Amino acid sequence: MRLHASTVVGQPVDQVWAFLSDPVDSTPRWDRSIAEVIPRTTAPVGVGWEATTVSPSGKRQDFRVTAYHPGRSLTFTLLSSPMFRRADLTFQLTPTPSGTRIDHTIELTLRNPLLGPVLRLTSGRALATDLALLRDALTEAAGRSA
Repeated sequence: MRLHASTVVGQPVDQVWAFLSDPVDSTPRWDRSIAEVIPRTTAPVGVGWEATTVSPSGKRQDFRVTAYHPGRSLTFTLLSSPMFRRADLTFQLTPTPSGTRIDHTIELTLRNPLLGPVLRLTSGRALATDLALLRDALTEAAGRSA
């Protein structure tokens, strides 16, 4: 199953990249499913970097960065989950005349394929909402650094 959403933000690619490539600080500010990101490795964020995410309800999932192309794209791969056999979450950045286009794609395989239709109905709207929150968080971060 593939889910996709995109948005354009008013910040240049380097600012968007700096924000997204610091998932410990930035992700809980815009992703409603994540209350905390706990690094599992001491290395800087890059290919091989791992973290545990904690949802607001306390559920934990482990992720590894599997693609890291500064200023262009970043992919997190889910290491284990009771719901998903596999999940890759990718952010692709493209400069635009007004800022940066962010394409967020999630490729996933469910453990129970019967959940697919329900997930498809709810996830598209949730992903779009998260990207709107990401846009707001980027705007707020740009205002703080100005």
